[in-house]
Amino acid sequence: MRLEGKVALVTGAASGIGRAAARRFVAEGATVVATDVDEQGLEETVAGLPHVGIAVLDVSDSRRVDEVFAATERGHDRLDVLVNAAGIGSASRDAAERRGRAMLRVIDAAKRGEEISPRWDLIEHITDEEFARGVAVNLFGTFYCLRAAVPIMTRSGGGSIVNVSSVAALTGQPSPLYYPASKAGVLGLTRAAAGELADRGIRVNAVAPGATDTPMLNSLPEAAVDMVVRQAPLARVAHPDEIASTILFLASDESAFYTGQTLSPNGGLHM
Repeated sequence: MRLEGKVALVTGAASGIGRAAARRFVAEGATVVATDVDEQGLEETVAGLPHVGIAVLDVSDSRRVDEVFAATERGHDRLDVLVNAAGIGSASRDAAERRGRAMLRVIDAAKRGEEISPRWDLIEHITDEEFARGVAVNLFGTFYCLRAAVPIMTRSGGGSIVNVSSVAALTGQPSPLYYPASKAGVLGLTRAAAGELADRGIRVNAVAPGATDTPMLNSLPEAAVDMVVRQAPLARVAHPDEIASTILFLASDESAFYTGQTLSPNGGLHM
């Protein structure tokens, strides 16, 4: 088993990619601390699994992040793997509905054979609060968890950090601006941290998934999801387990010569 004897902390583990990664890690022999803001989802994630605990955690709360990581070290004496999977696509219900309506307008225009798509009209409607919340969870939260993990991993003799970004950070596709902006920030953070932490034996890499069957994607109208699917050559959404396989590779010793890298399982959307 590829993570036998390792201690791993996974954020965003109540659903989607984080849940798939936590379960995969347990199957590969790791002791897992699963965290999320959704306690019920966490309970569902860990049901029936051995060697796994849960902690309710909003990653945008740096004080709570420090508490959870300190408790992890007290309970397990080490931390070998961190997966930063917590993230949000839209910072509010209104933002999600605006995005859905914009995608439907584009689809309707395409059906009518119009050459020029209508404006997305997203940027000017983003509030200060929405932008701040998106960055707070997706970028600040990743930083807070990375910062808390580093001294523990240093005392443990090294480790692997896997940050979940998005193909949106690579393509510039229209969406609430804070999503690709914050996810691109995660890639910069990954590279900078990898350079600084290499001499401590800590590797830092990123995964930038394409469309994946998660609650984030499923919040979109069905026609909008179909549009997203048809943009990629493989013409389907990924299963969370497929993304978890990439995360597992980066977390394990199989990727021992990888650091500062981004792997993007995206069905060919970005090549």
